Amino acid sequence: MTDVSAYNALNTALFNTLSGGTALVSALGGTAIYYGQAPDKAQLPYVIWSYEASGVDNITPSESTQQLVYIRAYTETAKAAGEIDGKVCDLLHKQTLSITGWSNFWLARETEIALPDVDSAGNTIWSMGAFYRVRLNKS
Repeated sequence: MTDVSAYNALNTALFNTLSGGTALVSALGGTAIYYGQAPDKAQLPYVIWSYEASGVDNITPSESTQQLVYIRAYTETAKAAGEIDGKVCDLLHKQTLSITGWSNFWLARETEIALPDVDSAGNTIWSMGAFYRVRLNKS
């Protein structure tokens, strides 16, 4: 069966784009960029992306889809989270991803979110990021 979903190819493209961003990798102190969740005991700062929604457009005979991904930075301060989020935005907003088997014709930052949280040790950590809409056509 053919993989009709864009998930795997989009995951690879997102990781490659984010980990290829020199300013982002420098701010993170390495490629602390994860899909879904960070590993146990991961050191701050890091970036996580996850899928929030997706759907087939069904508006033309060609196969096209929209993916909504949530990409956010986690750090010890709101200011640092905002700075890292800005570096993510520079890499993605109104840019074009190279996605195997798909052409990316729209990538835009949408709803922004900033939230404090408390880790298991009782420390406040901050997440700041946004939803990004990725529109694709099957190549």
